[in-house]
Amino acid sequence: MNDTIILAGDIGGTKTSLALFSRDAWPGPPLRRETYANRGADGVATLIDRFLTGTDLRPAAACLGVAGPVFGNRVQLTNLDWQIDGPALARRFALDRVLLVNDLVATAMGALLLDDASLWTINPGRPDPGATGCILAPGTGLGEAWVVRDQGRLLPRASEGGHAAFAPRDELQLELLRFMQQRRGHVSVEDVCSGRALPSLFDFLRQHEATPSWLEDELRAAADPTPVLVAAAVAAAGDGRDCAIAVATVRLFLDILAGEAANLALKTLALAGVHIGGGMAPRVLPLLDPERFMAIFSQGVYHEMLGRIPVWVVLDPDVALAGAASCGIAALRENP
Repeated sequence: MNDTIILAGDIGGTKTSLALFSRDAWPGPPLRRETYANRGADGVATLIDRFLTGTDLRPAAACLGVAGPVFGNRVQLTNLDWQIDGPALARRFALDRVLLVNDLVATAMGALLLDDASLWTINPGRPDPGATGCILAPGTGLGEAWVVRDQGRLLPRASEGGHAAFAPRDELQLELLRFMQQRRGHVSVEDVCSGRALPSLFDFLRQHEATPSWLEDELRAAADPTPVLVAAAVAAAGDGRDCAIAVATVRLFLDILAGEAANLALKTLALAGVHIGGGMAPRVLPLLDPERFMAIFSQGVYHEMLGRIPVWVVLDPDVALAGAASCGIAALRENP
């Protein structure tokens, strides 16, 4: 065991990324990193065992960002039937400590480490560096968090805001809400603004628009329709085959994302800026129009204030891993 090495993890609904970082060289690149599909694994301990078996490096502590609410250093994942117990993992792998944090807490902390090359700017704004910043991340689901600055300390705060009720902003979204209410009693923002929501948006829009036969064929053959819809929309936005319904599906997703980003910025007074993480936004950048996004984002009584808030898309896929390491190292400094 090496007390200068920390194990960091980003555990989502579909995959788990693990990395080893040196506390002495922090912030620095990982010493080792791997990503595993969650499908077929009976829990995160199996993946950690596989990861550590492939190296002679032995961490003394771990911090895992987990897609679910953390209570008493234990968590039940929201979109995966896994329970994770921090103290039990520490005993199994002979670690001094295992700290579990919400995955968006990790992502929020990691976003603060990014340079300009790892961000795509929607609105440069005029950031207040001493103010709160927030992040929302549409991936498999929709995560939200924010970071408060207090006397030089960074205090990340978890949230389950993605499961708050969806608030439509126009006639099309009102119709979408009624469509979704026929499928489920409570319609959350995550139900219409995430990777798993994209097929529902498509099903709603196909009531109004024709679907090309080739797209129908690809969707029938696919285990997961979301990548098919994204690929069709991105190709159509470039020089690929025309596919108006796929483009409309992704644009509806982005419009809802812009509205929810504004909601989170208002609720947290995120004058330091809004980061958009997760896997969805970087994949659909060819369809993300900053002017359209900000026209939705900057509405209401505080439209001028919202227009001054910077908004970025996070491009670094390892942001939550670095953020988990950051959370763990900070915890060890405060309480060795």
